[in-house]
Amino acid sequence: MNYQIDLPQLGRTLSGAAGANLYQLLAAEGVLDAPCGGRGTCGKCAVLIDGEERLACSYSLQHDISVLLPPQNAPQEIAAAGYLKPFSPDVFPPGSYGVAVDIGTTTVVAALYDLAQGREAATLSCLNSQKAFGQDVISRLNYALEHQQGLQELQALICADLRQLISGLLRQARLEPEALRLIVIAANTTMVHLLAGIDPSSLAAAPYRPAFSGALHLDAAALGLGADCPVYCLPAVAAFVGGDITAGLLACDAANWPGKTLFIDIGTNGEIVLAAGGRLFACSCAAGPALEGMNISCGMRAAAGAIESVRIAAGQIAVETIGGAEPRGLCGSGLLSAIAALRGAGVIDRRGRLTEHPLVIRSEGKKQVPLAGSVYLSQGDIRQVQLSKGAILSGVLTLLEAAGIDIEQLERVLIAGQFGLHLTPDSIIGSGLLPRSCGGKITYVGNTAKSGAALCLLAAAERRNGERLAGAVDYLELSALDGYQQRFIDCLGFEE
Repeated sequence: MNYQIDLPQLGRTLSGAAGANLYQLLAAEGVLDAPCGGRGTCGKCAVLIDGEERLACSYSLQHDISVLLPPQNAPQEIAAAGYLKPFSPDVFPPGSYGVAVDIGTTTVVAALYDLAQGREAATLSCLNSQKAFGQDVISRLNYALEHQQGLQELQALICADLRQLISGLLRQARLEPEALRLIVIAANTTMVHLLAGIDPSSLAAAPYRPAFSGALHLDAAALGLGADCPVYCLPAVAAFVGGDITAGLLACDAANWPGKTLFIDIGTNGEIVLAAGGRLFACSCAAGPALEGMNISCGMRAAAGAIESVRIAAGQIAVETIGGAEPRGLCGSGLLSAIAALRGAGVIDRRGRLTEHPLVIRSEGKKQVPLAGSVYLSQGDIRQVQLSKGAILSGVLTLLEAAGIDIEQLERVLIAGQFGLHLTPDSIIGSGLLPRSCGGKITYVGNTAKSGAALCLLAAAERRNGERLAGAVDYLELSALDGYQQRFIDCLGFEE
């Protein structure tokens, strides 16, 4: 028996079988998502069901209902540009085009290139529709493995995203699909498995190995991408250091980095690469969704109205929002800016606790700091940031130890990815994500996954370079290292 779900805000009515999970029904339609993917741990899928607030993930459909959805975030500002080293493109006949794609856990960016001229013709982006089943790769792995058709559902979602982006690019350039010669994809290892429909179970348990090695060659027509050309997925370094990092290393010319350079791609999964002494060392760390505004009391994605900067002057808090809009929430960069400002003003102590400061209030017995309007920072939010910073900082220190160098010896720190779009070096240092000794050494290099994919699209030699580079990186599995857990704990606190 089926029941009706009325969505008055959208002017739509859905149908679901008796006993069906409401979150899964709404997520499948792309109208609701939550950081935990509906596992009941984040509390972010609250809706009004016939006027009563309930968590959609804990509600089973038993009769016709009316559902009011939470206010949806405005479209996210997605980073598309990234540093790209000088290079010599291949020679192509006129009329040849290709697409470079960055599939991130949160966002997808696709760029159309005129191969004959070696130039970008158009760029489009969207949120990764798989987000409805979890904001991080572990949640999506769990969904793929725990549901009978989970892998097929996730594959269908990302292929639909790519099909929409590719068709939009072709429309913009007034091209037919036959003009496409190649699609190059940079993505983390889990995203590639899900795109290809390859069983990802080997990624979910020790020793955490991909189901395949090297670059992956797929077919656009077989994936239903609306084109008939080869698809090349850049090779991963390890299970959780994927082809997106290989692309970033290529784009930033890692093989020729002078001195000691740290490359960090900050997202729900943080990937870190250290170049020192002619060697490359890498690790991954579970930075979690907090740095993308998720699992935070007033968290939101980097969209209009998100607080991106926080300052304290004369005992007063001042904020800046994306687009200058009224404050609606706190994105990841604003979260770190708030932590840095409050830490500098003595509102947060070295252990991460809110002090008895005039800017701190109590609400229902719990401490919080009002930032602007109804947006606030809670003690729990600070703990989420500490977990993220502890993961990243401990990863950095572990790589430095493996290379036999001190943090003070680092010469450059390159920050890649979506997260750095609204982030300042002062926020990175002030929030404790990196030590003070890294001050003055930080450079934001943007979406190097996309620019690295473009590099491999335009030059076949770079695809071969990427395959060699991925195999030359020394990967460290942090969870398997003696003493790592204590180092992680030590990195939770803030510098004096």
